[in-house]
Amino acid sequence: MIRRLIIYVIFLCWGALAYADDNSYQVEIEAPSSLESLLQNHLDIIKWRKNPRMSPGEWKRLSAEAPQQIKDLLATEGYFSPNIKLQSTQNNSEHIAKFTIKPGKPSVINNVEITFAGDITEQSDKTMPSQQQIRDEWPLKSGMTFTQAAWSDAKRSLLTKLLVNRYPNATITETKAIIDANQHTASLQINVNSGNTVHFGEIQIDGLQRYPESIIHNLNPIKPNEVYSQAQLLTFQTRLQESGYFRVVEVTSDARAASQETNLVPIKVKVDENQSIKLSTGLGYSTNTGVRTQLTVDHLNLFDRNWRMTSSLRLEQRLQSVSGVIRLPTTEDGYRDSANASTTRTEIEGQTTTLTQTGVKRAWGTLKREQYVGANVLSEQVKLDGAESSDNYAATLGYGITLRRTDNNLNPSRGYLFNAQFNGAPLASLSNGTFLQSYFKTQAYYPITKSTQLIARAELGMVHGKNSAPATFLFRAGGDQSVRGYGFQSLGVNEGDAIVGGRYLATGSIEIIQWLTPEWGAAIFTDFGNAANTVKDLKPVYGYGLGARWKSPVGPIGADIAYGQETDEYRMHFNIGVIF
Repeated sequence: MIRRLIIYVIFLCWGALAYADDNSYQVEIEAPSSLESLLQNHLDIIKWRKNPRMSPGEWKRLSAEAPQQIKDLLATEGYFSPNIKLQSTQNNSEHIAKFTIKPGKPSVINNVEITFAGDITEQSDKTMPSQQQIRDEWPLKSGMTFTQAAWSDAKRSLLTKLLVNRYPNATITETKAIIDANQHTASLQINVNSGNTVHFGEIQIDGLQRYPESIIHNLNPIKPNEVYSQAQLLTFQTRLQESGYFRVVEVTSDARAASQETNLVPIKVKVDENQSIKLSTGLGYSTNTGVRTQLTVDHLNLFDRNWRMTSSLRLEQRLQSVSGVIRLPTTEDGYRDSANASTTRTEIEGQTTTLTQTGVKRAWGTLKREQYVGANVLSEQVKLDGAESSDNYAATLGYGITLRRTDNNLNPSRGYLFNAQFNGAPLASLSNGTFLQSYFKTQAYYPITKSTQLIARAELGMVHGKNSAPATFLFRAGGDQSVRGYGFQSLGVNEGDAIVGGRYLATGSIEIIQWLTPEWGAAIFTDFGNAANTVKDLKPVYGYGLGARWKSPVGPIGADIAYGQETDEYRMHFNIGVIF
């Protein structure tokens, strides 16, 4: 009995396959080109026509259901009165279903009504988000074509404006899209309940073992009883991640847990601490300073006072250094204090400089506006090929400010960066002489089109003083981040057989990137600039080149081939990240 059943099943399967092989099924669609892809991707009769189990009976059923499916699909694009004709033909074993579609006029939005309930109805229009702001920023305006996708996106965007700031418990209580198929119009109605205004309450910390809670509290940008804001939660989390104390950080606030009496919601901070001592090594290569190897030791709880110390030994072909930095925990006022000491030896363009310095620094501000003040004591020994050597020393004070206004910190496409630094030796008794170094750099990003980007850079520097500034504070140009097409710091003042720094610096760059895919692009650029001891001698040299760009997870990576017009040579340059 079982044997006969198996044979019968095999016979049926074989017959079904043979039957399917003897029949072919085709679909023809005659419709506006803007709608063809929608129908091709979603109609069942198209998706199933090549199924080996397709039969004439199943094909007839799918053909009968297709007109209603087409009608439903066209409705999502705003067409509510289409004319659909089906013509079915059969020629021997060939089955053809032809659909002729005239979508008619699309429905146009003629009215939008947004009503509110909750605390938002009692607040001032100057408090954001407000009723007026939401109505003004509503994307579906009268006269626009109604589509289901745009309708869904607009409702989602409206609710997001409330959820991320002030009203995390907001809901859309009712929505209607009233379609008049005869008049080809759509009337939209949305009812929104903002709920109560929610404020931040106390901080609840989980995961601390070695470090005190003050480290987290001092990095908290949220003031007591501050209005709920997802942006502030993200800023808090970013600060903790960048502090170096923690391997994993999670900052959340469950708005549903807000007290009904006070509308306060706790801030939950969950951390996983880094090891107190970390040892790391690295290898690398730079077209500026050659092959690099580095040994770094991090101590995150020096003297059991939560001081972070970073010590590193760096060996490169043209640069060798040993350095140490001690960073104190951020204070309640947001100040980041540090102390540093280092010895660096560089050998570039016939000039060998050995620099030893130590100093202190105080920084404050956010990533958008960061400032610092510092004091340093340094001594340097300079040896030149074909010229006299010199020993210099200076006690300096410094100030710097960096402004970042970009749409993306890692891979910017629009905005600008600006940096200004001032370093000076005010007391001749503590230096070879008094001087003031001023340095400015800016970089701008502008999207010419969706796939074409302009990047422009300018750099200026000057030293005031009677040739008393140490070589460390003078300027040279050339290299990956300066004038491409020329060697690293190869542009400056000729002295003996060496090239040394000048008192004035001016460089610039204009670069256009054509993005071929979302991640990969090709670049063409022109760099120019030089360094000199007088403005009169500051004659620019030019570099031209082509390059490739990749938007990597750690920032833009570029590889360039540049031609130096002055030297008539080609050079390869590499760039990683936004160095600013």
